[in-house]
Amino acid sequence: MNALRYASFAARGFVRRGAPLHLTLFVTGRCNLRCRHCFHWKEVAEGVEGPSALEVERLAESAARMGPLLWVSFGGGEPFLRRDLAELARSFGRRGLRHLAIPTNGLVEERQREVVERILRENPELFLSVAVSFDGPAEIHDAIRQVPGGHERSKRSVRALQEQREQLPKALARRLGVGILVTLTRENQTSLSGHLEQLVDELRPDNATLNLARGTALDESLLRVDLDRYRELVETKARLQREGRLPYFDFPLARLAAARDRVMYEHVERVARGDRSAHLPCTAGTLSAVIFENGAVHPCEILGRELGNLREHGWDLERVWTSAAAASLRADIERTKCACTWECAQADNVLFGKRAWPRLVQEVVSGP
Repeated sequence: MNALRYASFAARGFVRRGAPLHLTLFVTGRCNLRCRHCFHWKEVAEGVEGPSALEVERLAESAARMGPLLWVSFGGGEPFLRRDLAELARSFGRRGLRHLAIPTNGLVEERQREVVERILRENPELFLSVAVSFDGPAEIHDAIRQVPGGHERSKRSVRALQEQREQLPKALARRLGVGILVTLTRENQTSLSGHLEQLVDELRPDNATLNLARGTALDESLLRVDLDRYRELVETKARLQREGRLPYFDFPLARLAAARDRVMYEHVERVARGDRSAHLPCTAGTLSAVIFENGAVHPCEILGRELGNLREHGWDLERVWTSAAAASLRADIERTKCACTWECAQADNVLFGKRAWPRLVQEVVSGP
């Protein structure tokens, strides 16, 4: 992968109007778990079907017609329950997508290996990151996710991905990132920092993604988090990086992406504490969008407002993106100085927000 492939995206820090760079696509509401902190629990309970392969193909074609995508994340539900997941990835990969992220609970063991290899072989320019979720030590993890033995199975999933990478040809192996993902909730907040360190030492992931429980949840008591514990978790990850125990995904400009994440965590904490003194104009709905299973296009996972629905436009994203309704919602986001703790949006705000660049440069220079 060549760093020059990213040059065309830099201008979007100055010019906001244009194509989206980042899409989160909910490929299914079906899930084999009922996680108590899940914000998407209603769709999961209903087992909402995601878009068909043909609809995703139309979406990918229209997005590519507008301009290249930097990053797509497949959400759910559990993405690996889609038997055609590799086909969905191919719809974007053959049109020049740079990065595909797939978060997973790691409990679809029989399909994971085949899908990962197909995605890598069929999309030679794509970097694929797969992140397996953990919610604390085994007894807490299994209680939150409501599946006995789930913690151990998720650890086996990480190891299986790493073993698969070792067996792949180098050209494929270098384009697979194996990560872990943790979400801070009231139930795990006193133990998650220590458990993160244990997981890093035991599993040796390429990266650890940190999330703060958000939105509405199946068990809303889990959302009442002590933000000092969030800071502790962020500081633990930073220390593990400084000590060389936690690297980062290996792709061009990875140092910049790692620095972006560290600045993003700082901003998420400020927003969570109600501090708007260093507001970053939100790029959700301008540089990024969330597409739910029913075709509804939202600026983010939190706001609860639509730019439009793809099912009404033949899954042509351009028609939704350039609509009057979309323009009106973007204006509202700017006028109200909308801010939330959704990490994906805040990461874009840091990377493409000029106000964050001095702090970002500082972190690039001084960070591990």
